[in-house]
Amino acid sequence: MVALFATMTLAGLTGCEKEPAPDVPDTPRSETVNLTGTSWVGVFNDTYQNYAAVLRWSLDFVSETEGELFFELTVAGQQQGSYNVPFEWTFDGVSGVMNAGEMGATEFKYDSVTNTITMNLMVEVEQDGAAMGGMTTFYPRGSEPDEPDVPDMGDSTRVTPGEITDQFPANTRWHASQETVYPTVELGDLPMTLVYELTFRNNHTGFITVTATVLGQASEPQRVWYNWEFDNTTNMGNFIVQEAPLPFTYNPVDNTITSDFSFDVQGSGQQVGGTLTFTQVTKSGKYKIRLG
Repeated sequence: MVALFATMTLAGLTGCEKEPAPDVPDTPRSETVNLTGTSWVGVFNDTYQNYAAVLRWSLDFVSETEGELFFELTVAGQQQGSYNVPFEWTFDGVSGVMNAGEMGATEFKYDSVTNTITMNLMVEVEQDGAAMGGMTTFYPRGSEPDEPDVPDMGDSTRVTPGEITDQFPANTRWHASQETVYPTVELGDLPMTLVYELTFRNNHTGFITVTATVLGQASEPQRVWYNWEFDNTTNMGNFIVQEAPLPFTYNPVDNTITSDFSFDVQGSGQQVGGTLTFTQVTKSGKYKIRLG
């Protein structure tokens, strides 16, 4: 439009002897960015006591002034905790401020070229004062870079994010354990402990992580991703793995989830799992979230 306007002006002045006007560079146009209703994911790779630590943040601008920051920490492949941090926010199209009250406040920047958000987020371990985290880059949910490799069972690593919700069981984590045996040729059946962790994210995705411990040695965590659905009138729902529903039931009286899981142990043909009852993992006070 600038070039066309300049041509029309010069054509209308052909009978004049005035010098042509110097070229004027195009002025970049500014577009209004609206973050309300958007969802983002940021991952920060760190270490804790020489073990690999992965800090995963899910950022949701729920309304024009309020949002939620959901945090998950994994150390040495083991889930350590998850926390939901509500905050208030302001934004001028380029930069903004997130205020989480006692957890602090931090400035964030939006980059329109890369379509990313950056901010400083820290986690402090209460028992020893160690700190993890730092400047974290957030990508629109679904377009974030791949996370560190975690072995997956089956072909269910890819799930489709659904609608953001704050309804139960979104942003909760659950735990179950089982004592069984691991068959070996040389030593016979060895005692084995299986630890199961359920994670429900607020975009109707989640995963179950299974870790086996034999003779004090823990295996690499195995992970299965799923979509989930839940009816709070019946307290029943489904894990949807590879488009196949697996029912679960929530008991509000004792705050437990019951479902049937079956797994093959290292391709041995031995089936473990069965009916498992999960208890909710609540904040242990072990970690402190710090904005800024």
